[in-house]
Amino acid sequence: MAIKIRVVKNHHSGGNLSVVRPEVSLFELVKARKHHQDGRFVNPWFQHEAPALRKILKWKISHIREKEQAKVPIVRPNPEFLAEAEGPMVCFLGHATVWVRLGEKSLLFDPIFGNIAGIVRRRTPPPLQPHELPPADLILISHAHRDHLSVQSLAMLKGKPPLVVPLKTSRYLNHDGIIELDWFEEREIAGLRIMALPTQHWSKRSLLDTNASLWCAYLVEADGFRLFFGGDTGYFFGFQEIGELFGPFDLALLPSGAFLPRWLMAPFHLSPEEAVRAALDLRAKQAMPIHWGAYRLGDEELDDPPRLFKKAAYQAGLTPLILYPGESMSWKDEKP
Repeated sequence: MAIKIRVVKNHHSGGNLSVVRPEVSLFELVKARKHHQDGRFVNPWFQHEAPALRKILKWKISHIREKEQAKVPIVRPNPEFLAEAEGPMVCFLGHATVWVRLGEKSLLFDPIFGNIAGIVRRRTPPPLQPHELPPADLILISHAHRDHLSVQSLAMLKGKPPLVVPLKTSRYLNHDGIIELDWFEEREIAGLRIMALPTQHWSKRSLLDTNASLWCAYLVEADGFRLFFGGDTGYFFGFQEIGELFGPFDLALLPSGAFLPRWLMAPFHLSPEEAVRAALDLRAKQAMPIHWGAYRLGDEELDDPPRLFKKAAYQAGLTPLILYPGESMSWKDEKP
């Protein structure tokens, strides 16, 4: 299938990024397996495979002298509450690590509790250590980057719940019960509807494995509550189609950190304003910023993402859910 491309200017990215919009649908691209290419994976609508090394080095060299970052407040959640709360309930544990209760099941997304690969220092302690969390019924990993797939953190968690991961991610894991999903592939697991959804990102853990494993977002649904977990992604046309196919979502968890400088981060990381735009595309009733506060991965202050997300959400008429590390929110009769 030939892919015809037209380019639409994205005015939400400071003029540095254009949104690529194929003339075929996202679903058709995935059905034709255009994201599979020569044993690796690609964003078939996009020309970038991964950030160029020279750009990363240019940015790193400019940060040899590092300024002090803002402090992020944390609260300690009650582990018994996390284990027994009547769902739907969400607890933000920092960065993209989120604890969710749905359908009387406990889900843990992208768990990481220490330094990234033992190198990138964690600036804000986790609200709970991994051994303090109750056992999860299911763990979902969005992609293989070390700030989302932490083998060390997984080893310290209680129990051995099934792991849901994108295609080929099991190559990095020594774990029983791994469930790999391709984009738009759906499973019912522990009474939960789980679907892997396309995002605009990339994967890598070593020098020679660029895009050897897939990346994804997740739709999770139980008892009529529909959740979108964005993992890590840049803004792309697919949010609108996902919203049309599977929306409305009761809650969208959208990455909003590591967004500066835009000339480097824009293709693969949402800004807070773009995260709000993505939430509107997804037809989300409420949206929450994640992927912030724990690590200095961009030039913004550690607490910029929730502040900017909240401002942009109110301007757009979207209801924001702002949780700081350790805070939680539950819903009863569709009311938070």
